[in-house]
Amino acid sequence: MRRPVTALIALGATLGVGATALAQSGEDRLSVDLQDGCLNRSRVVVRVTPPSGDPISTLTVYANGRKHLELSGLTGEARMSVRLTSHQGRVTVNGETVSGDVVERSRDYRPCAPTPPRPAPQRTTRPDEPEPALSGGGEG
Repeated sequence: MRRPVTALIALGATLGVGATALAQSGEDRLSVDLQDGCLNRSRVVVRVTPPSGDPISTLTVYANGRKHLELSGLTGEARMSVRLTSHQGRVTVNGETVSGDVVERSRDYRPCAPTPPRPAPQRTTRPDEPEPALSGGGEG
């Protein structure tokens, strides 16, 4: 009776350690998310998430090739709004953590297609209105 219980405890401990290692190696990297899609306005939202326990040593954000923002010592998630000069352009983010994890993300933006104008409503006659009289026409 002791052996199955001991084996079960050992198996549970092994699976627990494996799951912890998998969780730590999976998404525990420097993450930079840029806004998707086209732009209706000239602002782009950038979200940066450093790995737990590994602060960002440098983070630089460029808008159309010009340095827009430079951060250091970032330990938690940060969101920033980057303004482009028009409804189009490129946003580039370069970052590095203290442990050496490097990331570079870049995205080109364009204006959203304008919505087509709505068609003018058709005038409908009410059932109690007589049809308009037609006149004219030609004879031969």
